[in-house]
Amino acid sequence: MTASSPWDDASDTDQPTERPCKITNIDYNEKRPGKADIFLNGKKAFSMNAFDAALLERGSVMDPAEVEKRAFEDEKQRCWASTLRLLGVRSRSRAELMRRLRDKKFSRKAIELSLDRAEKAGFINDEAFAKEWIDSRLRNQPKGRYLLKQELRLKGIDDALIDRLLEEGVDETSAALTLLRKKAWKWKKMETPVFKQKAYTFLAGKGFAFDITREAVDLFLQEREDEPEW
Repeated sequence: MTASSPWDDASDTDQPTERPCKITNIDYNEKRPGKADIFLNGKKAFSMNAFDAALLERGSVMDPAEVEKRAFEDEKQRCWASTLRLLGVRSRSRAELMRRLRDKKFSRKAIELSLDRAEKAGFINDEAFAKEWIDSRLRNQPKGRYLLKQELRLKGIDDALIDRLLEEGVDETSAALTLLRKKAWKWKKMETPVFKQKAYTFLAGKGFAFDITREAVDLFLQEREDEPEW
């Protein structure tokens, strides 16, 4: 078969007609029950259902169109299995899955079919993924909207969806205050002006805007006014 990039969208109509391919081996792999590897002209071409493979004969010839059909069916199954494995590790956005499957050299068509199937089954939902990402960050590693937006962009989430979710579900002042409570004990012996400078720099590095940082620092200092050890 003619080698080509799996992401080449050019039409195949200008390609020369390929010669029929001879079945040189049918390998029933014990590690993959129910599957058989089909070798054409000495090279593995695709895998298929062992029952169907039993109907083939070594030495017989397959038409290139049939080979292409069988190879794509095999690719679709392998791509779907890879999609499920990736989703089994953690939730992912559609764009993230697309990149990972591209890295595995699956064709565009096989990937799109797998991702459409996963979306239809409810395994992919970019809005649910983004909400989960934001909630996890706010619980474990609070960050400002700027950094949260950058992270979600890298996951392929649409800007409009990101903005809406951040507007609906992020209390930046609360997140900044939570982060400051975890960090500020290191600076408890500092004079207030020095403490403020440290706190402002720290929260800015976590993606919080100046007005949010100022509000969080003021609230934190108010909380500590009545604590004699501070």
